[in-house]
Amino acid sequence: MKRFNLYNYLVVLVLLAGVSCATLDQEPVNQIEVDGAITTNQNAQRALTGMYHAMQSTNYYGLRYLYYQDVYTDNLAHSGTFTTDQEVSFRRINPSNLQLRNTWQSMYAVIRNANFVIASAPNIENISEAQRSAIIAEARFIRAYVYFDLSRVFGAVPIVEDFIDNTDDLDLSPRVPLDQLYTFIVNDLTFAEGNLGNTANAPFRARRLAATALLARVHLQSGNNTAAAQKASEVIDSGVYTLQSVYADIFRIKGNNEMILELNFTNVDGDQSQLAISSDPATGGQKFYLRQGFFDLFQASGNNGDVRFAASVLQAGSRLRVVKYFRSATNDDNVPLIRLAEMHMIRAEANARIAGNGVLTNTQIIDDINTIRNRAGLSSLLLLDLPTNQAALTEILAQRRLEFAFEGHRYTDMQRFGIVGTLFPANEQFRVIWPIPFQEIEVNQNLTQNPGY
Repeated sequence: MKRFNLYNYLVVLVLLAGVSCATLDQEPVNQIEVDGAITTNQNAQRALTGMYHAMQSTNYYGLRYLYYQDVYTDNLAHSGTFTTDQEVSFRRINPSNLQLRNTWQSMYAVIRNANFVIASAPNIENISEAQRSAIIAEARFIRAYVYFDLSRVFGAVPIVEDFIDNTDDLDLSPRVPLDQLYTFIVNDLTFAEGNLGNTANAPFRARRLAATALLARVHLQSGNNTAAAQKASEVIDSGVYTLQSVYADIFRIKGNNEMILELNFTNVDGDQSQLAISSDPATGGQKFYLRQGFFDLFQASGNNGDVRFAASVLQAGSRLRVVKYFRSATNDDNVPLIRLAEMHMIRAEANARIAGNGVLTNTQIIDDINTIRNRAGLSSLLLLDLPTNQAALTEILAQRRLEFAFEGHRYTDMQRFGIVGTLFPANEQFRVIWPIPFQEIEVNQNLTQNPGY
């Protein structure tokens, strides 16, 4: 198989549909030539749509990157023979893990395609400057989304913001410090927020408030709690989105009003999600099931009226299945990338952190928590139940674990709450962040490995 690497294998065709590592020897079926290819708005829209398709790779949101956020923690475990998956499930990832490399490459492929759209935008004819800016803004939004995803698991990574079409200009960039990476991400999202439209279409493409919502998430993770609360409030107060009254409908109804951004799988032209079959024992392939401890915790909440339990998991014999993604026959479960419930949780957490240690006085914190609890079928909490900001944070973490199970949040949540280290023995605390793929360091000697690996 060809050696596909961001740095030493330059793809001079922009893929408008994701191509898995197993098919890289084949010519892409949908392609635009680099030299002057994007000169019309139609081609630009096709290229933008292609970035979302590339995110659907089984190495990214089609399966592994998404589920690994739960597998590497205390929610899911792998059941199968693939050593690459076993290493993640045992939380002992080796730098030579080929799945890790495939995921790295798939993510940087999306960034490469975004960079190509940005570089081509000045050549697009017969469009207004506002339309041109919107095209660039959407590409920068996706680029920021992927860079944030990279930072969540690898920490500091190289920033590549130019499209390279000449092998003499290979970008062998070193990793940038995490604070610089956050600055880059925020700059991209701020541009997107200022230049994207905000139509009421189905949320399968990023619009202005998607950028605002992602800024809230990024600010929370980077510790800028004031900005996180502000951005989350802007989304909530806009009135554009509403919580689904029935929790299960979030996943049953595609493009519902709670979704701020949703990755749309249609099972057309290879556009398939592997999330349902990967936890369905009636189908073949590698499987991911709940860890017993998490199932027991979720079931206890279900016994107290939590409807999320039945909508998310199922015990089938000895198998503790994920059923939040349930379309095993068609493989077209959508993936919620950002939804309104997260904005309530972000605002509550950011406000609790702003208030610091001591008595809880900001009742909006409890209101946001109860918004999520009540929709789940749980009773409201009072100030007596959450007398301090720390108690509120404990409840927020518990609700986030149940509300966003298998949606890619658990690993980052445990990092932010400072408890991810409890998953590892004292001599393996370095594993709280993933290793940089060994094959990438072989090619780019400016890359350094995360300490301990």
